[in-house]
Amino acid sequence: MAGAVCRAEPSVTGTQNIDSQTVVLKWKEGKQAVFLLEFDDSAPSHLQKALPELRKHKMVGTFYINPGNPPYKGLKDEWEKASLEPEVELANHTYTHIGATSPEQLDEQLRLCNEVIEKAYPNRKHPRLISFGRPGGVPWTVTEEQKKALLDKYHLVERPDFHGYPFQYKTREAVLALVDKALAEGEMGHHDCHGVGGDWLVTPMDVFTALLDKLEANRERIWITDPVSWHKYHTEREGAKVTVISTVGDSISLRLESRVDPEFYDMPLTLETRVPAGWTECTVIQGANRSTAKVSNGVVRYSALPGGGEIVIRRS
Repeated sequence: MAGAVCRAEPSVTGTQNIDSQTVVLKWKEGKQAVFLLEFDDSAPSHLQKALPELRKHKMVGTFYINPGNPPYKGLKDEWEKASLEPEVELANHTYTHIGATSPEQLDEQLRLCNEVIEKAYPNRKHPRLISFGRPGGVPWTVTEEQKKALLDKYHLVERPDFHGYPFQYKTREAVLALVDKALAEGEMGHHDCHGVGGDWLVTPMDVFTALLDKLEANRERIWITDPVSWHKYHTEREGAKVTVISTVGDSISLRLESRVDPEFYDMPLTLETRVPAGWTECTVIQGANRSTAKVSNGVVRYSALPGGGEIVIRRS
């Protein structure tokens, strides 16, 4: 059960008739690493050139928008339609990319951008966590403490550090090496674009498509996701605790908890539980969720929500 970070603890009152062992896997679905595709400044080429490639590869990109600026406003209808696609996740890059010379200015910039993002997702719950990317190349004199207080106010999660300004990796070889590094270290990697095949600070199309092809070739090993999903999984996993409630007959009962606010941290984690010899298939139940999972090498893999109620694994 590679990638385990949390082991089950026996309950004081649980009946231990079965040798049960549960681990929380490092990344979703047991993937070896994580990769994020990020795009800044609402460049028209994001819609015209990057998004068609993301659709083709069925990969999500996170778009850090400035909805008060001309590039976004000129394609407002297209951005609103694109936001409903599974390949598009909108994120906060401030409303007009003017920087922040006072807490009041930053407050307004974050609030206005969040309002546009929330309007784009009427079926999602509000408030919720949204990714934030600080705009570069503009005045920024607010303190870290002032910034953090405002990010907390608007439930914004700061994205991973940008790879240099305006971008560090400019060649095909350098960009592809980011994927290899993530896989070798078993950690999160990311690539950040401005223009794609056009506009400004351009990532050439051949470099961009080579990156997507590289990710596609490693899809079985790498979780391609958005920064908030990565942040949620990582944070929940770090605070996870699994407790064995009972292990009797053909049934194992567990409790999964995490030291985070379930109102905002609501991503299922991937678990593996060792089951007795002879089990070949299991039914996994948590609340209203029920799934069937095959047993492989003596373990069953499944998803469960921290704080989502008792997990019951039954021999099918």
